[in-house]
Amino acid sequence: MGFIVDVKFPITDGTIVTAIRTALTTSWSTGLTVQRKRPDTMTKRVVTVRNDSGPQYRQAQRRYGINVWADTSVDAEQIALDAMAALRTLAGTGPITATDNFSGPFEINDDPQMTVGTENLTHYYFTFRITLRGTNT
Repeated sequence: MGFIVDVKFPITDGTIVTAIRTALTTSWSTGLTVQRKRPDTMTKRVVTVRNDSGPQYRQAQRRYGINVWADTSVDAEQIALDAMAALRTLAGTGPITATDNFSGPFEINDDPQMTVGTENLTHYYFTFRITLRGTNT
């Protein structure tokens, strides 16, 4: 007769935010905001990290959605591609054993339109999955 081992999987949202922020700071430092939620006051470049995977401590795989807004369409798409490239390198970082199932980036039409001053922002979105190593509790 087998037994069930209770496994705890760490929260990884901060790791994802830090990886994107670190990768983008050199190229996109002017007006860049990277965090879990959209700021009350938009800057000209914003990246948000959304964990779409459900209960935090019960999943070996997590799905994330990344939103990118920028003041030009080219910048928004390039920031999304740069963020995707950074996230592909996370395998082997702490408990993250793999990153895969990337989808996008896709342009999103915001309603209402996000703006900074009088400039409309372009919105891109992509998703990906991470696989985690857990610990026995």
